[in-house]
Amino acid sequence: MKCRALVVSVILIGAASAPAAAQIKLDMNKITCGNWLGYGSADRDFVRYFMSGYYNAAANNNVLDYDRLQTNSEKVVAYCKKHKSDTLPTAIQKSAS
Repeated sequence: MKCRALVVSVILIGAASAPAAAQIKLDMNKITCGNWLGYGSADRDFVRYFMSGYYNAAANNNVLDYDRLQTNSEKVVAYCKKHKSDTLPTAIQKSAS
């Protein structure tokens, strides 16, 4: 019984001292259209919502217009398919309204 408690204690101590997951830094200004189009749908949506929030905050707009987001996203996708080496912010500025 003491041996079992000792093993459990060692495992718990080892798990508690394991390093935390590394933080990932992502420079949104360096994402190219080709990179973004290659992301999975969840990651593409994350970037899409982040960029929408960024541009809305810059315009001092605190309301998310989902229909406008969808329309602009379709325009950005169409632009990105033709200009894969452009950065995503460039694509947004040239195609979204």
